[in-house]
Amino acid sequence: MYSRILGAFIRADLMTPAALDQIFEIARRDRLFQSTPSETFRERTDLPWLDLSNRKITSIPESIGNLTYLTRLNLRENELNSLPESIGKLINLIELDLTCNKFTTLPESLSSLPKLIELIVIGNLLNTLPDSIAHLVNLTTLDLRGNRLEILPSNIVKLSKLTKLDLGHNQLSNLPDNIGNATNLIEVNLNSNRLNSLPENIGNLVNLNKLDLSFNHLTSLPTSLRNLSKLVEINLAGNPLADLSVLQNLPKLKRVKFFSSPIPTRFLLNLPRRYWTKLSDWKPEWLLDEDNVEIRRALIEQLGYEKICEALNAVTIDSWREYTLLKIDGVEKIYDDEEEPIDTEPMVLLKMTCPSTAHIHILRVPPEIDSAEAAITWVNHGIHPDKFATQT
Repeated sequence: MYSRILGAFIRADLMTPAALDQIFEIARRDRLFQSTPSETFRERTDLPWLDLSNRKITSIPESIGNLTYLTRLNLRENELNSLPESIGKLINLIELDLTCNKFTTLPESLSSLPKLIELIVIGNLLNTLPDSIAHLVNLTTLDLRGNRLEILPSNIVKLSKLTKLDLGHNQLSNLPDNIGNATNLIEVNLNSNRLNSLPENIGNLVNLNKLDLSFNHLTSLPTSLRNLSKLVEINLAGNPLADLSVLQNLPKLKRVKFFSSPIPTRFLLNLPRRYWTKLSDWKPEWLLDEDNVEIRRALIEQLGYEKICEALNAVTIDSWREYTLLKIDGVEKIYDDEEEPIDTEPMVLLKMTCPSTAHIHILRVPPEIDSAEAAITWVNHGIHPDKFATQT
């Protein structure tokens, strides 16, 4: 039996006694060895990965550079703010995880890792990236979420094999003008930054499949976005955008997340294609056949309740507390047994104003209901509002 710390195999002769003692102590403390650590090390001659996560480690010994056979190194959730220069000797390393430490910059020696494919540095204190990061020519995944980056170096596009770039929850106010040269990118996350605009050549990311731009300060989208022919999903929530019409030109786009003001993540619902226009072109009649409650709310907020009532000739039937019952004549068709239209009936809607948020919600109720009190009781499955609060 051997520790998950050690992955599989380790050669004791390649580490200093002090470094071995540190790992032995971790293993003894966690009672992970049945045999003695030294025997375990001598029995195993290949170490594919080393897991030292969540150990409150403050430094890594220089001797780690002797483990040239390492392919995966997990140092997440420690208290590291630097790495020894010898880390650059891990010539076979393909994955390095530095999540949740205290790094303010990345060591230059990382640029000497020729086989590194995945670099994860989530939740640190990075404010800059060294230019030498461009030397990681085999990198496919770079995850820098939750740092303090204000500038993305333009030479990041030299990472020609990069397919996933995650820069969410940083402090970026712009992107390099040449970002479109990183043409192998498939997934890009830029959510929760300070972006005011996007460079026009972002449209050159022809392999992009997923793009998250949520919760920035974007007021417009570049026309070049129409060139992202492989884009399947885009998140634009929490941006003050007024025109989404460029999205109409994207043949594979299936999922669009968008609301004009920040709302809880659980409500970031897919926006149907007919809304991919200028917001000024959204139509009041869409409210009549929109089934999604949150999209109806967004439509009401965008157009205004009064404008919708005026456009649809809505008549107030009754009011009770914060509820208003509305009727729109001639909306619903009545069909005979052969499904031929023979008459029309009104659509009856219940308007509810949320006391805590002042958001307006509109729900459809049966046409025979003629009081707001009866309507909200129907919505509550027959429970009167005065009793509903007690029962829930």
